[in-house]
Amino acid sequence: MTLVLSNEEIGRLISMEEVIDRLDLTYQDLGNGAAQNRPRSDIYGPFRDNARYVFKTMDGMAPRFEAAAIRLNSDTIRWNSTPSGIRKDKQPTGPGGKWIGLVLLFSMRTGEPLAIIPDGMIQSMRVAATNALGAKYMAPENVSIYALLGSGQQAAAQARAMMHVRPGIKEMRIFSPTAANREKLAREIAEEFGIHAFAADSAEHAVRGADLVGCATNSITPVVRLEWLEPHAHVTCVKELELGPGILGRSALVAVHTRLDRPANYIVGEGENPIYDHDPAQGLPEDVAKTRVMRPENEVDLTKQIDIGELAVGRFQKPPRGSMTTFVNTIGMGLQFAAIGSLVWEKAVEQRVGHDIPTDWFLEDMHP
Repeated sequence: MTLVLSNEEIGRLISMEEVIDRLDLTYQDLGNGAAQNRPRSDIYGPFRDNARYVFKTMDGMAPRFEAAAIRLNSDTIRWNSTPSGIRKDKQPTGPGGKWIGLVLLFSMRTGEPLAIIPDGMIQSMRVAATNALGAKYMAPENVSIYALLGSGQQAAAQARAMMHVRPGIKEMRIFSPTAANREKLAREIAEEFGIHAFAADSAEHAVRGADLVGCATNSITPVVRLEWLEPHAHVTCVKELELGPGILGRSALVAVHTRLDRPANYIVGEGENPIYDHDPAQGLPEDVAKTRVMRPENEVDLTKQIDIGELAVGRFQKPPRGSMTTFVNTIGMGLQFAAIGSLVWEKAVEQRVGHDIPTDWFLEDMHP
């Protein structure tokens, strides 16, 4: 039988700690050449109502867990200029005002489909766990003040993941443009972990004096500035577009999720050759594209920095104590969905959670 699960069921089956441990092993395999990933690809449809339909796929293979997976998103995306910068928002255009993201998990032993699951819960946990592992490998052991920029689903996951790898955090400062959202997350973290967590009134207020700074926003323009950062700070982000000029150049060590750091974008009306970039100007509304192209080139070449596999196996030289370091979650990996998806499937089978559908529905007796 093939399992179908919901985000709610997945959230009950796996914990952040388990996801961090699973990805730690997976990244060790990646660093040792025992796992593989295929880069993300996005196809942009024409503009409609100031939005684009974007079809995104990524896949990977985790032999340790005998699993392969493809993650796909069928998205309607709108980019908007706001006082806080350019925001990229996926629109809930599916029936009932919902989003569409799926993970298809396959057995490497038999080739059969093991599970069909939504990507939402895994998505937020895998990004947060990856940034937390970057901090585990790179940030000082004695960090006590964490500044978090963002208060949505992704930021909330980042906050909890960081507490697992740096339990010595005593203070968490949270800023996002919407006061009610940052105050709500601060209350939740304070109650859950028993630390001093509060909503800062500005990004600068949150960042100044912090040992660890996390960016978890949907902005594609900078949200943190170099002059706010402590010389010893460790900085994480979900994309380098969140980082202000000079941060990468000042860092004594920059590590990336993967050196294949740009999706291959195929845009209707722009020819058949891919454009390798995050949110390429050719795919954006004209007013947003003008702001996007004003961003200068990175001070360092992210395609030449150490990646998370090398971090996981210790194949890097630690910078001098007190140096600034930055982990850039350049782009997601299908490998993450293979690793975490197999964890979900194992636990679902063990606990008899989910809905079974006949695997034979997905098989064929004609040679493909």
